[in-house]
Amino acid sequence: VQSGPWIDLLGPKLVSLNMIDETHAQMQEHYTNEALAGKKVIGLYFSADWCGPCRQFTPELVNFYKKMNARKGKEGDFEIVWISRCRDVNSFGQYFTQMNWLALPSEEALGKRGSDLSDRMKVKGIPHLVLLDEVGNVITYDARTKIPTDRAGI
Repeated sequence: VQSGPWIDLLGPKLVSLNMIDETHAQMQEHYTNEALAGKKVIGLYFSADWCGPCRQFTPELVNFYKKMNARKGKEGDFEIVWISRCRDVNSFGQYFTQMNWLALPSEEALGKRGSDLSDRMKVKGIPHLVLLDEVGNVITYDARTKIPTDRAGI
């Protein structure tokens, strides 16, 4: 049985999307504590497919994520967990193909846990990105405005 701040915040499982080929993908489950073990900074990314600013920011965040995890000696220190605000599971799956990080399972993101996380992380609108340290303390609630200007890394 898993326990700790990540389980309290995100629940026992996260998902990733593995592309099988150009048009097919498969969801893969991960135990939350294992998926976030050793990460120094975790971003909680609230966004949705129907949101224009989200569709604009997501590719910027994908590039930032790749750059952060490619830094010499700091590979894999940074993780993002997407908290979907999509309206249904199909939209979730389609939009998730544009991301290369973890997500809260759609039923969790669209349910009480997603709603509670939005309140707890002071989400007033999307896209919204919160950065947490390795034990779940908030580094910033306003990472979205900091990401494009952060050339050196967090």
